[in-house]
Amino acid sequence: MRLGRRALCVLVLLLVCASLGLLYVRTRDAPGLPAPLALWAPLQGPPRPELPDLVPEPRYAHIPVRIKEQVVELLSGNNCSCESSVGSLHLPFQRQVQAIDFTKAFDPKELKAASASREQEFQAFLSRSQSAADQLLVAPANSPLQYPLQGVEVQPLRSILVPGLSLQAASGQEVYQVNLTASLGTWDVAGEVTGVTLTGEGQPDLTLASSGLDLLNRQLQLVTYSSTSYQANTADTGVRHG
Repeated sequence: MRLGRRALCVLVLLLVCASLGLLYVRTRDAPGLPAPLALWAPLQGPPRPELPDLVPEPRYAHIPVRIKEQVVELLSGNNCSCESSVGSLHLPFQRQVQAIDFTKAFDPKELKAASASREQEFQAFLSRSQSAADQLLVAPANSPLQYPLQGVEVQPLRSILVPGLSLQAASGQEVYQVNLTASLGTWDVAGEVTGVTLTGEGQPDLTLASSGLDLLNRQLQLVTYSSTSYQANTADTGVRHG
């Protein structure tokens, strides 16, 4: 009798599972119901995208650079993209992260016009929300260090290449040196130039020194700034010495 009850319980459990599975298969593609969403999957691509900002100026093209992959990954991490995976196994009652491709809501003939209209609205929003203080302004090399005065924006806890850094010093010096200091972030380099001494990588204070002016200027093109404080609408005033 005990064995019979156990077999009966197993049979009932199997029937319930089979019924739920059949119900799921019948209703997932039923007319009038929204199509199941595809599982989210990270964008598949090369491990390190080519960053145009890392391309040297023609006058520095002959200077070799050893790329620091861990820093370049932080730079490429500023952008994200979501794509739906193909061929995923959909199990009933499985908790899934899903994504919707909104471009499929438009007819192919209307998609181009809709994209152009959204881009126009976005540019109009930028013109209303941005001011002259948001434009990149680089101070001339009178100090003799050239550096950005304003317009450099970095998202909280993200990293960027610092534009406009250059040292226009008189030739013939034994050592050329630049000191950078930040209060809300840290400095690093996306690549190392042979012949340039770096002190303080990943720290608020970074010193770059070299006996070659071209070598130092190529290294300055690879300086990165990382925000370490999650404070929106906050400006970090850096101290520079050249």
